[in-house]
Amino acid sequence: MYKLMIVEDEPVIRSGLKQYFDWKELGVETIVEAENGKDGVDTALIELPHLIITDIRMPVMDGLEMIGHLRPKLPDAIFIILTGHSEFEYAQKAIHYGGVHDYLLKPLQYDKSFSVIVECIEKIRKKQLEYLETIESTQNILDSSLILNRMETLSQEDLQLFKKIESYIKKHINQELTLNMVADHFFYNPSYLSRLFKTKLNMNYMTFVSEIRIRYALECLKESKYSINDVSLMCGYKSYKHFVKLFKSISQMTPTEYRKQLRI
Repeated sequence: MYKLMIVEDEPVIRSGLKQYFDWKELGVETIVEAENGKDGVDTALIELPHLIITDIRMPVMDGLEMIGHLRPKLPDAIFIILTGHSEFEYAQKAIHYGGVHDYLLKPLQYDKSFSVIVECIEKIRKKQLEYLETIESTQNILDSSLILNRMETLSQEDLQLFKKIESYIKKHINQELTLNMVADHFFYNPSYLSRLFKTKLNMNYMTFVSEIRIRYALECLKESKYSINDVSLMCGYKSYKHFVKLFKSISQMTPTEYRKQLRI
């Protein structure tokens, strides 16, 4: 279920931590190791651990520098610092300035350490549940699509026409798509096609196009490599404000709120 990474330059301590708790009972199925911060960065970006326990003082790169590198790339990862009494104030400052959930003080005291680990596991579990709820909410938006619901009542002939129009819009999603353009492509009189949308789907042409664009936007926003402005352009909206307004009217949240729920 969960993956742990232990970053510590002393092999004996790494080995001891792997045996110190019943990790499988806590839901941790995989434990990976790194012997310094640089190794920790490289390993974490490959393994994508949920929980990272790291020493502070290590050769090549220390624990706090490693956290600085990983925090923006693994925003959901939870960090715990291993620290001795001499570094206690240093560890507290790291927690105060953000990026670190808590610390484990050497030598470890089982009850205190176990309590910290359990808190972290619960935090990870809660994040995963929130993510699943967001995905389910998004799927509900897609499933409750006006287009899909209203197409269910169409005759086979009408259904084929609107499916072809939908496919054409998706193929040219990043372009301007006026009613006249679509009517010309399918050899329809624009006024007649407009009446078809109103009588058969009980919506106008622009509502039809907007819903298709926003459904596409919901999928694109799951990709962190795209900015919200990128997605706006990809969906055919030159006006960022107009895109946000339409997105909210259909999904009941702004693109930024949607991404926050996805933790992107």
